[in-house]
Amino acid sequence: MLAAQTNNGRVLGWGFAGLAAASFVLIVLGALVRAHGAGLACPDWPLCFGELVPAFDLRVAFEWGHRVFAAGVTLGLAALTILVWRRREWREATQRALVLAWSLLVAQVLLGGLTVILRLVPWSVTAHLLVGTSFCLVLLWISRDLFELSRERAAARPPLSATVRALVALTALLITLQISLGGLVSSHAAGLACGSFPTCDGESLAPSLTGLVGLHVIHRLIAYALFASYILLTWLTRHAGRTGKLVRSGMRLVLVQIALGAANVVLRLPIEVTALHSATAVAIVLLTGLIVREVVYGRTEALGLRCAGREALEIG
Repeated sequence: MLAAQTNNGRVLGWGFAGLAAASFVLIVLGALVRAHGAGLACPDWPLCFGELVPAFDLRVAFEWGHRVFAAGVTLGLAALTILVWRRREWREATQRALVLAWSLLVAQVLLGGLTVILRLVPWSVTAHLLVGTSFCLVLLWISRDLFELSRERAAARPPLSATVRALVALTALLITLQISLGGLVSSHAAGLACGSFPTCDGESLAPSLTGLVGLHVIHRLIAYALFASYILLTWLTRHAGRTGKLVRSGMRLVLVQIALGAANVVLRLPIEVTALHSATAVAIVLLTGLIVREVVYGRTEALGLRCAGREALEIG
């Protein structure tokens, strides 16, 4: 019986991992919708030209397909939520994250509608990206929780110093700021506001910090700061087991992302590179979120051990 429950927990974990992967694809599809100029291919919402299934061209297919895919993710989350709610231990382990996931999903649907109704106003486009990425991260977090719950003995997390915890918090703040800036750069069509790389105008790294040029420049500068943060984290967590592996993967992805950003400028925003740039950005957010999870749970475990030790001393 216990083995069956453990296997079912792993299956549910894979289910949420698959849903996170589908959400990741949905975000990349959204980037392709923007890159093809198809954000208003369906000019109304929730229907498309007043129809459930409209006549198609390439742009309408992108936008309508994005909406249908989002509906599929919603149904998938509903099915997995019902399955999780059937067992008390699964429910207790994931209920807060599930409430957050549903809250983010509702916000994402409303933002998607607003983005169309408000004709792609930059703040709604950026908020749509942020909420969608957060939703994907929460699904991945739930997946990891279920996998760990299904193990007979969870691997102990090595203690992390206060310096590492503070640097992880700074890194999470930087990636949140960076993906927000990326959404603003895209929605303001500022991807080529700086037409050269690594300098902005052929002479200076930061000729201005205002206007579209300033938006693009700040996006670059935060990328460099994020890379520096990851390099330092890589050194500090080199003996930290799973956390160290996640950090090294994140550092490599940030380096790839900077290269893709440079390629976007040099090659004048080709759609394929733009899509890869968006996908890599989301992957960095997910990895950073998993690193934060290791820090949070490691801290909780350490505090739990301290409390247990104090209680043992008091009893003794």
